[in-house]
Amino acid sequence: MTRLIVTIAVILSLIVPALADDAPEALVDRWYAGLAKADRTTFDDLLADDAKVILEDIDAIQTKEEFLGSLDEWKNAVGSATIRHRISSVGNDTITVFVCYQFPANTTYTREIFSFRGGKIIESAQSSVGEACEGF
Repeated sequence: MTRLIVTIAVILSLIVPALADDAPEALVDRWYAGLAKADRTTFDDLLADDAKVILEDIDAIQTKEEFLGSLDEWKNAVGSATIRHRISSVGNDTITVFVCYQFPANTTYTREIFSFRGGKIIESAQSSVGEACEGF
């Protein structure tokens, strides 16, 4: 009986951390860690195959493949930037985040809304809030 309890405890200890990595808050944290490095592998894992990345300010919608393809250009821009994010609200399968992007020549404050399905990001919609990072 003791052996069965120990076996169950070991199995649960392996399953629970894996499930926590799929929590929307953890996915958002991974998104910004990946964004700071322009890490293609991170985004390939985070985004569902049918995901959309919406950049409202420039009226653009990217597929997963288009977003992954844009990471080389982003890598050049983000090299000397600081990215800070703060989760504002959590809803049913959505999270709203306020983000401060500080580049050497400018600062951008955005609101980003993520939607999730099955432990993956299915949509990221970004819109500008201003040029000063209020609240950070």
